[in-house]
Amino acid sequence: MTTAATLIGRAHELAPVFASRAARTEQARAPLDESLQDMIDAGLLQTLTPKIYGGHELPVATMSHIVAILSAACPSSGWISAFYMGAAWRAMGFSAEAQQELFANKPYLLNAGQAAPLREVLRVPGGYQISGQTPWGSGAVHAEWITFMGLATGGDLPPAPMMFIVPRTETEVIDTWQVAGMRGTGSNDVRCENLFVPSYRAASFLEVLEGRSPGQALHANAMYRQPFLPFLMCEVTPVLVGALRGAASAFIARVKERQGTITGVKSAAKPAAQMRLARGLAAADAAETLLEAYLQRFTEVRPSQYALADRADMKLRAAYITDLCRNAINDLARGFGGDGFRDASPLQRYFRDINMLAVHAFLDIDTAAETVGRLTLDLLPEDPLL
Repeated sequence: MTTAATLIGRAHELAPVFASRAARTEQARAPLDESLQDMIDAGLLQTLTPKIYGGHELPVATMSHIVAILSAACPSSGWISAFYMGAAWRAMGFSAEAQQELFANKPYLLNAGQAAPLREVLRVPGGYQISGQTPWGSGAVHAEWITFMGLATGGDLPPAPMMFIVPRTETEVIDTWQVAGMRGTGSNDVRCENLFVPSYRAASFLEVLEGRSPGQALHANAMYRQPFLPFLMCEVTPVLVGALRGAASAFIARVKERQGTITGVKSAAKPAAQMRLARGLAAADAAETLLEAYLQRFTEVRPSQYALADRADMKLRAAYITDLCRNAINDLARGFGGDGFRDASPLQRYFRDINMLAVHAFLDIDTAAETVGRLTLDLLPEDPLL
């Protein structure tokens, strides 16, 4: 039986390898084939897959720890590991028939998905007809399945938000990934036109948001019956936490080797550099502590976990960790010096990656704080992603 300690140990072994490939991953604008194969060979991608489908069925915290370790080496690779490991959990939102199909040939799922809605979703006999082009398809480059979202209309039923999972071969991945940060994720647009999706490959997004879909109810393990957004934060927040730890470690090396171009004074001898370094380390420690608290709360089985206020609170906790990481890397950046922004320096990569992740729709501190503030004041929230 594969244990959490075994997989975390393998992640630590892969970290320096991924760090050595980080620049090349950026240049490729996509995960490297060899890095994906390393994750597969290490057995990381089936961390959350139910045992009945050949997976490890380990706690969500195991995934989060692996993601943080890999993200400290290469945030883009850590992000992809999170989405591919998390895909097994997200697949539980679909029907039993879909789950059996998805895991028929392997115990992991190479799945890309987008939150942006499709242009058109029509109810038709036996299923749905979907059309549109959606951005932010993390994992699309190597994906075998694509998840789409959309508002289903037509028939005698009212409009309803739905999730769909379809073979990548029935879609078109469009090379649109020209961005400042997280360049190695290959998060391209994905398009489909008049694609028929059978009913068994569709699921109510509202039920999945609340952790109450029929597919989730099939499994005795309570982790599969958690609400969607709190789980998603277990995927993405460790990327920021790991990236900040990687940045802090890289900054130590930078301070030790740097000296003023004009004065020749070693940075390590300057109180400002010493204090900036200490703040960065303290922030990395704080982010890791807050992440552990988040994961502990996520694993608690409590009646309130399905309530809107609880889900909003979990989103705010993740957004707060994100904001802490952004502020910390920006403080460190003021001490990089010019050479820290050369392409050869990992520091500028952490700076760009963390700042880009911090404006992700799921992680935005302003939206999350506004929602909790409104609920506290007995006002209806305006955030649809809860």
